[in-house]
Amino acid sequence: MIKLEHISKTYHETLFEDITVLFGNKEKIGLIGLNGCGKTTLLKIIAGIEKADSGHVEVVNEVIAYLPQEYQFDEYDLVGEFLEALVDDPFTQMYKVERILRILGIPDIDHYQDIHTLSPGQKMKLKLTELLMKEPTVLLLDEPTNHLDIHGILWFEDFVTRFNGITITISHDRAVLNNTTDLILEIDNRSLLIFEGNYDDYLIGKEQWLQECDKQYKAQERKRKKIEQLIENVRKIRNSKKRGNATRAAKTRLNREVTLNERNQYKERSIQKLTLFGEMHRKKKVVAVKSLSFGYMKSKNLFEDVEFSINGNDKIWFHGQNGIGKTTFIKLLTGQLVSQNGVISWGENIQWTYFSQNQSHLDMNATVAEFFMEQTKISFEKSFGTLERFLFPKELRNYAIKTLSPGQRARLSFAIFSCSSYNFLILDEPTNHLDIRTKEIIEEALSEFKGSMLIISHDRYFVQNIGINRVITIEHRNIVEKDMLHIETTTP
Repeated sequence: MIKLEHISKTYHETLFEDITVLFGNKEKIGLIGLNGCGKTTLLKIIAGIEKADSGHVEVVNEVIAYLPQEYQFDEYDLVGEFLEALVDDPFTQMYKVERILRILGIPDIDHYQDIHTLSPGQKMKLKLTELLMKEPTVLLLDEPTNHLDIHGILWFEDFVTRFNGITITISHDRAVLNNTTDLILEIDNRSLLIFEGNYDDYLIGKEQWLQECDKQYKAQERKRKKIEQLIENVRKIRNSKKRGNATRAAKTRLNREVTLNERNQYKERSIQKLTLFGEMHRKKKVVAVKSLSFGYMKSKNLFEDVEFSINGNDKIWFHGQNGIGKTTFIKLLTGQLVSQNGVISWGENIQWTYFSQNQSHLDMNATVAEFFMEQTKISFEKSFGTLERFLFPKELRNYAIKTLSPGQRARLSFAIFSCSSYNFLILDEPTNHLDIRTKEIIEEALSEFKGSMLIISHDRYFVQNIGINRVITIEHRNIVEKDMLHIETTTP
């Protein structure tokens, strides 16, 4: 059992206050909310890594393990070194580690492999091995699927479903939330909202909650108006004693019936509608690739004699497992890498931009305002309004980009895109760190975008909502077209 009582936390602003909730029945919980609302902080408070400003966390008969969003293996070079450090005696106790490796589906992992060469999914399983050695009954998982391919995500969904204990998962992947949760918690306007069921159930419950909030607010304001009108009327009483008594009675009623339990009108805190400018004729040549070959080692080419083209009405989903060469191919298109053979030719007047998965397209040492104004050529005065629309208030303008959260950095990228005109977007996992509401706004903008687009994403909900008309992958060292129906039925 885990019990949170009246938990509050404030940094430069209040994240949440007076949170009270009880877990204890092997629930599978999804924790959602806008970037910066305090989700990770709440997990760290539950794990005992951070302290609440007020309130109390009670843990009874539970062992908690926390998987952070980012983790390092700096002390260890090899997989085997890391695994052996998990037991007191590697000669007699490695069977414990091997049992967990079998559970995680990596019994044959190479103990002599450098950890930094592992895939994101392998690294996560390595970290989970460390956590499961503690025999936890509670797993706190912070954005565990951000860098997983679809096969890794499907594995993760099965792992969480089978875990014999409580899981609390921070995720912005709606398919993951649908497939792994029976309870959704949302941090919204500094409060914790609780909804039974998965993400689809949450959508219905949240809409009903919003309607009830609106109903109660309107009823409150009608009552306020009625009592304020009463106060105005009693002020017209000529007898001063009667007028004073009636006025005090009316004000007491206003305080009792309205002020003491006053609720503010609900205001959603998110970026507003996003418009991406740029358009292109449907038959216009964007880019063409002929006889392209490339490999990091001569004996192991990733691509051989690739023939591929993109035209003006193409919205392409670049689909496939991690490590097959999707990002490498994009780097070849954008000139960050040079092919050994072949030709990449661009159409005339193609204005393109690139969103890199590791956010290397951003100058991490620049401040938010400096980089935004440099990229958009917007004046100092006008930059305030645009940045605030993308949830960068004045106090964040002078923050270095490297100090922002990954979600904030992604939001800054789209703020820049919205102030420019591009007719070709190259987007490599653009929504990995974005909250669900921001994803939905970006989905709408991309679906309405009049230009061409090449996007890498493992978010199934996302790609289904942005108007994709072509799907490609890499097979046998070549770019291969896939049928959209086949993709939809194999990535539920």
